[in-house]
Amino acid sequence: MNAKLWLLAAVALGLGTVGRAGVDGTVAMPALDHRAPTDRIDVMTYNVGALPWPLAFGRPEALAKIADRLAALRAEGRAPDVVVLQEAFTDEARAIGARAGYRYEALGPGVGAQRPAAAPLALPGGRQFLRGETIGPVLSSGLVILSDYRITRVRSTAFPADACAGYDCLANKGALAATLAVPGVADPVEIVTTHLNSGNPSGRPEAENRLAFSAQMAALGRFVDGGRGRVRRTIQIVAGDFNMGHSPGRLALLAGYIRHWKMKPAAAMGRDKYAALCRSDEASCRGDLAIASNVPLIHSNDWQFYPSDETRLRPAAREVLFTRDPKGAKMLSDHIGFSVVYRFQ
Repeated sequence: MNAKLWLLAAVALGLGTVGRAGVDGTVAMPALDHRAPTDRIDVMTYNVGALPWPLAFGRPEALAKIADRLAALRAEGRAPDVVVLQEAFTDEARAIGARAGYRYEALGPGVGAQRPAAAPLALPGGRQFLRGETIGPVLSSGLVILSDYRITRVRSTAFPADACAGYDCLANKGALAATLAVPGVADPVEIVTTHLNSGNPSGRPEAENRLAFSAQMAALGRFVDGGRGRVRRTIQIVAGDFNMGHSPGRLALLAGYIRHWKMKPAAAMGRDKYAALCRSDEASCRGDLAIASNVPLIHSNDWQFYPSDETRLRPAAREVLFTRDPKGAKMLSDHIGFSVVYRFQ
């Protein structure tokens, strides 16, 4: 059965309320002490595809392998300082941080988090039950930030009610930000993550799903701006799944916001194009600044952005950490997990 129909079946069976509905915040975890002053921060973004059964099969095993891989990197001294996850809908996904030894965790909007009021988004033909648009969220935002550095503040927001299209309306998508106290860095560092409305997989054609994408980008824009307004010297890094959907319109809209934020891409990864690249030529996905924009950005879903002036922060290296299963069986998610090492100036 089509996965989207499985989702509607799960709703009917009462299985759709998978995900934490509680209060967003931070959870202290035992891990390595990370108090020594540093001149760098390593940020990884990864859509882990943690859809609950029966929407996906074998995910608990794959998620455990993701956590164990991060733990192995920690033992080697190579674990990212910060990991941002998308589609972390299940308990197994939210256990990744503890299993991998991350000290702090911030959670995005839960399934019951209040959605801001906004003018209703009109979709051609009206909102349709069979596309999940009239049911309301049955999954959380799926957003998680894991950090070795102390989290001093958490902000989150669900996207406005009706700012969604198609099957994506079944998740309470939004944005999450965690401010970190990085030892030796005078200014606060805020990590922002999001997961935007998908393209044609949402069940709505491009001209329609882009309406939701635009509404969500506007909400994300306000959210990012809000982080800057509170503390003038805050250094922001934005990372997540922006779901370009091979859409020139989406890319143009995103580019406008990036210019407004005075940011530029540190890296962009596309599931379809870069996966083949990394399988055929691993060297091209490793080493200093190896992940270049040599594949059309219209094919890229997963991005990281940083301040474009580079006076306080600049990317120094990029690395693909998750492509195929370490034993060569298959990829652990339908996305690639990659990290960017930033140097503080």
